[in-house]
Amino acid sequence: MNILYITQYFPPDKGAAQIRAWEMAQNLTRLGHKVTVVTEFPNHPLGIVPEQYRFKFFQREWSRGIEVIRSYVKASPKKNFISRLMFYLSFMGTSIIGAIKLKHKYDLVYATSSPLFVGLSGYIISRIKRIRFVFEVRDIWPDAAVALGELKNKLFIRIASLTEKFCYGKCSKVIVVTKGYRQNLLDKEVDSKKIEIVYNGANIEMFKPTKEEEVLKRKYDCEGKFVVLYAGNFGLIHGMNYLIEATRLFANTNSFKFLFIGEGPMKSEMLRLREKYRLANLKVLNDVSRKKIIEYFNLADVCLVSAKKNNLCRLLLPVKMFDAWACGRPIILSVDGEAREHLERAKAGVWVKPEDSEGIANAIKYLFQNPELRKQYGNNGRKYVEKYFSRKVQAERLEKILLKVITQP
Repeated sequence: MNILYITQYFPPDKGAAQIRAWEMAQNLTRLGHKVTVVTEFPNHPLGIVPEQYRFKFFQREWSRGIEVIRSYVKASPKKNFISRLMFYLSFMGTSIIGAIKLKHKYDLVYATSSPLFVGLSGYIISRIKRIRFVFEVRDIWPDAAVALGELKNKLFIRIASLTEKFCYGKCSKVIVVTKGYRQNLLDKEVDSKKIEIVYNGANIEMFKPTKEEEVLKRKYDCEGKFVVLYAGNFGLIHGMNYLIEATRLFANTNSFKFLFIGEGPMKSEMLRLREKYRLANLKVLNDVSRKKIIEYFNLADVCLVSAKKNNLCRLLLPVKMFDAWACGRPIILSVDGEAREHLERAKAGVWVKPEDSEGIANAIKYLFQNPELRKQYGNNGRKYVEKYFSRKVQAERLEKILLKVITQP
C-alpha cells in the first residue's frame, strides 16, 4: 500500500500520540508499505517552533524510510481557547495544502485525531485525491475536554460534536484504541461494522529489562532504597495530587525514593506541593528522551499508573502500563475499567481505587515487603505485552484492516 498518514503530532515532539504515529508508520514501512506522513513543525510542549523551521510553510524530510512533510502551524506559548483553536485550524489548512501538493498516487488517507480537525483534513484530502479515508480516534473529543473543564464554550462544543459525527459518517473505517472507546462510538450510533480496535502497546525490542542503573542510583540517592516511578504526562486527568498525597505518607522514612518524570499542566502545582510538604524523598524531574526513560523504568522497583475517578477515565488504557511491563516492572494501577481488566488478566501488579492516596501508599508498602511477588508480577507483565500488546502485533492488525479497506468494492 501507499499510505498518506495525517497526524498533527509527530517526533521529535514527545508524547504518547507522537510515539504511536511514529512507531505505527515505522512498522507499516517494515511490512513493505510506503508511508508519507504530513505533520506540523515541531513545537511541543512550549508552543515555540525551532529556528530551523521558522519563516517556512513546508519542509520535506526523510526519517528511516518514511517521507515526512512538515507544514506551518500557528503555535503559541499561550494556551487559551483562541490560541488552541488557531493552532488546530492552521494545521488543518496547511496539511490539506501540503497533501494536495504531493504528486504520488496513494491508496488511502489515514488521519489520526486528536485534534478532531485532523479528521476533516483527512476527509477533504481523500475527496480531492479520490481515495479511501480511514479515521483513527485516539481520544474521545470533545467529550474529554468537556469532562475536564477545558472546553466550556457551548457553540464550539456543538460544532465539535457535529464535526465528530461528520467524520464518522464519511470514513471507511474508524480505528479506536480501547473497547471503551468503541462503546462510546456505538452509543453515538456509529455503525458497528465501521469500528475496529487497534490497541496501543510497547516497543518490546526497545523497552526491555536491563541491568540495574548504578549511575542513576547514585545521582538521585536511590542506593539501598525502594524506588517508585511515575513517568508520563502530568495532566489534569491523571490525578497527580493524589500521588503527591500518597508520597506524603512516606515523608518520615528514608527507605523509599519517589521519581516523577514528565511535563504537563499540573507540574507547577506538584512542585509547589513538594516544597509545601517538604518531601525530600520526592524528585520531580523534567521529561527525558524515550531512550533514556528505559533506564528509569529499569531503576524502579514499581511504577505508578493513575487517573481520576470518572466515567471518562474508565475508557483509558494508558501506554505507560505497557512500557513498565515491557521492562519487567510491576505496576500499581489506580485506574478503573478496561485497564483494570488487563491488569487482573496479566497478574502484573496491584489495583487501587482511583483517588485513594492511602490505598496507593498501602500498595507500595505491600510490594516493598514482597520482593518475590514483585519479580513474578514483572515477569508476568513482560510476557503479557509480548503476546498481546507489542507495537509490531498491533501494526500487523492495522495492516489487515487497511488492506480490506482498499480491496472493498
